[in-house]
Parts: sequence; C-alpha cells; structure tokens
Amino acid sequence: MRIILIKIILIVNLSHPLSAKIASVIGNPLSSEIYFEVNKDTKNYPASLTKLMTLYIIFDDLAQKKLNLNDKVYFSKHATYQQPSKLGIAERNFITVDELIDSLIIKSANDSAIAIAEKISGTEKKFVLKMNNYAKKLNLENTNFANPHGLPNKANLSTAYDIFKLSSRIIIDFPEQLHRFKKTKVKIKGKNYSTHNTLLKKYDHYIGLKTGYTRKSGYQISLLSKNGDKYILGIYFGGNSAKERNNKINFLINKYRNKNIYKNKEAENLTVKNQKERNNSYTVQTSSFKKVSKSKKHITLLKNKIKILRSFEHQIKKNGRYFISYINVDDHRTAKNLCNEIKLYKLDCLIKAS
Repeated sequence: MRIILIKIILIVNLSHPLSAKIASVIGNPLSSEIYFEVNKDTKNYPASLTKLMTLYIIFDDLAQKKLNLNDKVYFSKHATYQQPSKLGIAERNFITVDELIDSLIIKSANDSAIAIAEKISGTEKKFVLKMNNYAKKLNLENTNFANPHGLPNKANLSTAYDIFKLSSRIIIDFPEQLHRFKKTKVKIKGKNYSTHNTLLKKYDHYIGLKTGYTRKSGYQISLLSKNGDKYILGIYFGGNSAKERNNKINFLINKYRNKNIYKNKEAENLTVKNQKERNNSYTVQTSSFKKVSKSKKHITLLKNKIKILRSFEHQIKKNGRYFISYINVDDHRTAKNLCNEIKLYKLDCLIKAS
C-alpha cells in the first residue's frame, strides 16, 4: 500500500503543469525607462538566466586583468557531475576562458559554470557569495543566487525586473562583450554547438543575451534589440514552450520598438519653439575645482569607479574662477540614474535643465 502511494505521488508531481508565473519587462537598458511590465517584481526561478551574473563576474575580472581569455579552466570532479546541459569535459581536462564564455552563452553549459566558479573563487560556495555581493552592488533587490548555473534550487530566485537590471548592466558596463551574445555557433574540443535562441537566426537586429528553462521556471529569455544607437531590452519569464516564449517576446519588443521609432521621428519634427516644452536636455555636473588638472583627475576617478560613466562624454568648462566637469544627457531619467550611481560612492553631483 505504501509503495502504491509513493508511485501515485510521483506520477502527480511529474504530471503537474508549470507553476511559473508569466512575468515580463520591456524597456530601454541605457535610460532604465520601462515601456511595459507585468509581474515585474514577482519572484521566480531564473533557470539559466542565472548565468548572466556568472558572465558579469567573468567580464569584470577580465576588465580588471584578474583573468585573461587564454587562461586555462580545469574541470573538477564536481564540475563533471553537473546535470545537462553541459560540455561533458573530462575531469582534469581544460578549456580556455574564451571558449568557456561561449559555452555559457551558446551551450548554456552547467559544467562550465562550476569550472569557472572554482577558478575564480576556489569553491562554488565562495563564488555564490560573490554573486550575491554583486547582486547587492547592482541593486538587484529581489534576487538571491544559490548556484552559478541555475539548476533547480529553492533558494535560487530572481524577478523579471532584476534580470532586466542585470542585463542592462552587462550592456552598459561591457559593450565590448556584446558581440559574443550575437553568435549562433561555436566549436569547442572538436564539437559543434548551436544556440538555443532561434530568434537570432531569424532577425538581424537581435542580440541574444540568454535563454533559460527548467520545468518549474518555464521558458525564459533576456533579449536585446539594437537598431542603430537605439536599444530595447526584453525579459520574459514563464513560457509554456520555446515557441510561445519567442513569439511573445518578439511581439512585445517589436511593438515598443516601432512605437519608439515613431516617437523619435515625431521628436525630430518638433520646431524650436516646441523644444522648450520637451524639456529633455539635462546637464549632470560632476565637479567644480579651481584647477583644471583636478577636474581631469576627477573625471578619471569617476570612470574608474563607475563603469556606466565610461559610455558618456565628459566635458570641462570654465565658469568664473572654477572649472566645471559635466555630462550632457537627453532626458531627466538618465540624468537621475547617473547621479544616483555617483552618490553611491559618496561623491557630489548636480542636475540642471539645459
């Protein structure tokens, strides 16, 4: 009787439908403006979107010269024991950091995630602590990581909005790495691997940050659309199939991409008289010194401490006896976000309408 009861419980659990809730965020990753959201703060299992944080840490270590692309990453017994999807590299064998990055993005290799975690931090446990420290620094308020790959764990939780913020920081902080997310194929140790993101093969304007799936999470995606200098980032959680997920995220991104293009064309046609009403030009003042050399040093300090500021042009002008360093931006939201980043380091900034 007891055996029959256990079998019934197993059958019920295996046949239970996806419990993940639909959640989505569509917005501008550079300005943080949100065009569309549903259940954006609902906690879900992030599945392989977890690897976006693993990738962020790798990119940061590369930028700080703690890692090099040609460094060897050896696979421990613990790494080889991970569940698929994985490369299947034998214990004590290695691949390069360069190959490993591609394996995380294209193959979504769980063994690679453990291998790089152990290389960077010594153990998976220490790397997870590092992930959560980064989560706090990046203001991921509803996220807790329990592993570097996203395999099922009740403590591994995030939200569509937090993944939007994490993806945005990859785009802003490491633009030199974006080409990697555009790749559809990679060859590692003589084996060919293809991306799970079929939208990359269909549409040129997409940059595929990451896809993910577990039974409890449903089908997920973080997807970037780039048209010239216009960016739209879409996050989707809880799809019942890869096709459904792809259709919905493609529909939402195109809807707001087209609206944004239309809005930009309207803006271009505004007269000089109406431009005052738009009030969309702002100056972020970052310093005021009596010596221009101090202003230049302060700009270098800001760029070293705050990666997002590397994407903007810093200027200096003389105002009376003082040299003012400043950044010009097109909207108040971007100005406010930049100022908030600066204030996190207990540095002064001032926003002025131009």
